[in-house]
Amino acid sequence: MMPPISATLCDGFEGATSDFTPTAAAPDTIAVATTKFYRGAKSMYFSATNSAYAVETKTFTGTTKATNNAFWGRYFFFNNMTTAPMSHSVFGDMSGTNATATAMDFHFVGGSRGKLQSQIQFAADQYTDNMKAPSANDPPFPLAADGWQCWEWQIQPDDSFDFYINGAEVMEMKIVAGKAMMSGANFAPLPVVTSLKLGWQYFGGSMNSGWIDEIAVGPNRIGCGN
Repeated sequence: MMPPISATLCDGFEGATSDFTPTAAAPDTIAVATTKFYRGAKSMYFSATNSAYAVETKTFTGTTKATNNAFWGRYFFFNNMTTAPMSHSVFGDMSGTNATATAMDFHFVGGSRGKLQSQIQFAADQYTDNMKAPSANDPPFPLAADGWQCWEWQIQPDDSFDFYINGAEVMEMKIVAGKAMMSGANFAPLPVVTSLKLGWQYFGGSMNSGWIDEIAVGPNRIGCGN
């Protein structure tokens, strides 16, 4: 598959090799499959109770936020669940270290109580909206009935973050210079990103399965049509 304009990474899992490394501990699984796909004939399929991620690290060649935290990402996601989970869940993670060299995970899309949010942990969990009682405006967890969704995000060196579903920005997940716009929670400092992990992680013991396709990363917005 030809990369979209400006993308530095594009992987639709159609070739013999992939930029992403499947990472899961049995019985959890994640692997390239032909059972469902957004375009082409293949995608990445996960089935897990605990954790199953497709991991990419080669994109992040620098050591600072200026080099590693200035990009757009895009992928297509199909969640096979029919009922949204209530405990903390993660679909996407940007991992790295902060200014004190502490390992950190920025769960940039996941959530709790059946609603999507972004989350990070310092002394305690910080959410872009209320963890115990998310707003009705927070987007719901995607279910199988929703079909394929296009998920886009942008991270910036000043610890700002934006998230989009099918081209529409999710204001309830917006972070401006390290502060969540809705909750006011502190998200700074975000880690200097050294790995991108897409898939599923759950802290409540329920199994989930789904498909990921056409992951793209680049310095400018890639969009859902490319």
